[in-house]
Amino acid sequence: MKTYQHIIFWILVHASLTLIFGKWFDGYLESFYYVSLLLPVVMVTAYFFNYFLVPRYLFTRRFLLFGVYAFYMFVVSLTLELLASVSSMLLMIKFRINEFGPLVTDIFLLGIILHFVVLFMSFILLIKHYFIDQSAIGQLEVEKSKFEKGFITIRSNRKRMRIEFNNLLYIESMADYIKIHLADGEEIKSKEKISHLEKELPDSFIRIHRSFIVNKEKITSFNREEVVLGKIELPLSRSYRSAAVSVLNDK
Repeated sequence: MKTYQHIIFWILVHASLTLIFGKWFDGYLESFYYVSLLLPVVMVTAYFFNYFLVPRYLFTRRFLLFGVYAFYMFVVSLTLELLASVSSMLLMIKFRINEFGPLVTDIFLLGIILHFVVLFMSFILLIKHYFIDQSAIGQLEVEKSKFEKGFITIRSNRKRMRIEFNNLLYIESMADYIKIHLADGEEIKSKEKISHLEKELPDSFIRIHRSFIVNKEKITSFNREEVVLGKIELPLSRSYRSAAVSVLNDK
């Protein structure tokens, strides 16, 4: 979620709980005070739980530590909520906002509901993490199948040709055809689209220019302006520079 989405989410939570507990407390002002004082504690709890404990311990399968730290966190959170509740009751008594004020059971129920917000955020985060994992697994399986295949098949001079990945140096897009440069010096022309081949190649090949795809295993040096494959220098375009340099630096 982006920053503005977080802000909108908590505004909606605050408004909803104020309206719900306004009837319970027999006054929306009292409800507003209680929700306003308790919500910051819940927000800190939610972000600490969902963006620190869950990724660091739950997603890494350190379940015992996750359980221990989650227990400590909720104890601290409930203690802070109790202090916030007492403070709000004293504030209401001092200014005589409501002679009786809400019952302790009402405050306890409000705290439970606010913690359900934390668990709801955690549930959404887990679902998001699951789909991201599934997408990553799918991409890895596709890349694995491409790598295990070990070659790409193209049509050239009305024939189907098999080109081994380890023999493919780089692909160059011309006006209405492509030229495939092999490590042994051979050049193969084809009417294939460079964008189509880019999808068929494994991630050991990277796009450095709208006209060039190179085998990163054959790269001998590079900078932000060009990529060098032995004695061949190819331009690194601005539109592909950031992604290409990042991949090459990782390599």
